[in-house]
Amino acid sequence: MYKKITLFALFISIIGIILGFYRDYNSILFNVLDFFSYNIFTGQEIFWINGNYLRVIFSVTLFIGAIAFYKSKEKETRILRFAFSTLFVEICVFVPLRLYFISAHIKSFALKDYALSFVSLALMFFVAYFLYKSMEYLNKSKALDYETFVYTESTEIAYFKTNNWQRLFHFVFDTIIFGILGFQILYVLIRTELFNGFFETLQTQLNPQLIFTLFVVVFRTLFYFTFETLFQASPAKFLTESLVVNDEGLKVPAGTIFKRTLSRSIPFDSVSFLLKADWHDSFSFTEVYKEKKTGLQGSYYFLIIPLLAVFLYGMHLWEVKKEKDMYYEGAIKTFEGKNANITEGLKTIDTNTVLQLKNDDYSSRTKFLKVENVSNSTIEFSVLNLENESYQRFNVEKGYETSKDTLKKVKIKRADLQKMVLSDFKQSSDYNESDKINFEGIAAIPELKGKYIEYVLALHSPNLQISDSNFDANGVSLYLENKGIPAEVISVASNDKNINWNLNMLPKRFAEYGSVFLRGEGKDISGYKLRVTINDSLNKKFIYEISSTENPKSPKVRLIK
Repeated sequence: MYKKITLFALFISIIGIILGFYRDYNSILFNVLDFFSYNIFTGQEIFWINGNYLRVIFSVTLFIGAIAFYKSKEKETRILRFAFSTLFVEICVFVPLRLYFISAHIKSFALKDYALSFVSLALMFFVAYFLYKSMEYLNKSKALDYETFVYTESTEIAYFKTNNWQRLFHFVFDTIIFGILGFQILYVLIRTELFNGFFETLQTQLNPQLIFTLFVVVFRTLFYFTFETLFQASPAKFLTESLVVNDEGLKVPAGTIFKRTLSRSIPFDSVSFLLKADWHDSFSFTEVYKEKKTGLQGSYYFLIIPLLAVFLYGMHLWEVKKEKDMYYEGAIKTFEGKNANITEGLKTIDTNTVLQLKNDDYSSRTKFLKVENVSNSTIEFSVLNLENESYQRFNVEKGYETSKDTLKKVKIKRADLQKMVLSDFKQSSDYNESDKINFEGIAAIPELKGKYIEYVLALHSPNLQISDSNFDANGVSLYLENKGIPAEVISVASNDKNINWNLNMLPKRFAEYGSVFLRGEGKDISGYKLRVTINDSLNKKFIYEISSTENPKSPKVRLIK
């Protein structure tokens, strides 16, 4: 049994550690590993600590416990008894919740869902059974520590009571574990239709402080009663190798444990041990005695704290790096797409073209260059400055019309226009690392020094952009925005027979601050290409191509005609 326990603990802990770093939620490997993942933390943020960090901490602690148990030839059991007992109780709570969720959604289940639900429940029952039998085995290997006094006519056995420091540790650590389990259970309960209605009714009849107190009393009673009835100890007592017994060192019945648990609700009971009163002990005629220490001696276990702290800090640094890499990966793709659009736009520049500029001075004003005259070698621009808030209302045309006679003019050589296009993402204002490359722009013209082209716009025309897009199991959703003159979508065409685009709402006008929603129905969509025709307020038609063949999550928009 000792090898089975070791292998089980290693299996669960290694899966937990892997999932802490590998989180490709859509991959088959992740879903297979997650199916066999068991942890006292559900992944919710607790006490402002990332839920994933907490799951990894538990997995690493369990891994250390498994190694210590194996190396000590099953003598060191503290971490395993703490982890196994807590995990067992949590599974026992979540099994009925899982059954409730299955029954609530069973009508929408496919055959695959039935099979997965059955296997998942069977696995949960098996894990709970194995944990319980493991706890029985581990507890049998422990005995109370005692001292024998031999007198002339009798022999007396005296058990060792836990000291005040251990009592304080029991109170603090059990409160933390109780709070974590209670929070996670409550978090799940309030998201069920049955209990959510109950909570809402309760809130109308009682004040929040009283509701919180009631939940604390109920959960704490269940917490201590369950642990001390099944295992004669709470999670913290396993770590200090302590046991709840009667004064003769024997196991106490469930009724006595219930009385002991209710006594904990007496005000100041938690600190009564400081006065050597121990009310929940004395009222229930129970004691907390020490077990014989059979595992690691000394303070080696305290090394777990700095080890976990270092591991947690390392994981935090890894998370920061991963988030930064993901951000820059997406930002570079956006940068490359934007540069391609700018290069394409500069090829067809005319007197209807406006260049929107950007720099790193965090100004509240945005600079625009409106084309006035185009020749083979030079282009003359008017320099327009607008408050950012004004530009957000798409008033470039209005701003130009009201001030065009007073705007400053600049001439730029056609060949120099490329100097206003970023050649490297490290020149972008979105890049903030130490190796950032300074962008000069056209330094010879003071108004343009350090400024680069962000967008090539066309006045008196629509400007189609995608504000959001996402895939799901049944299709793709697109949200189109128009940042030009008023227009409407009049048609959508696609040669992909696997996607059925919903065209019933066409023609659809763009609201000033809204978007046009397009929905394409289809299974297992990996990419798409469609043409959207727009008719503007001047009755001109524009055809755009929207495609996501290169990167499904980042569709591109290209003006065709």
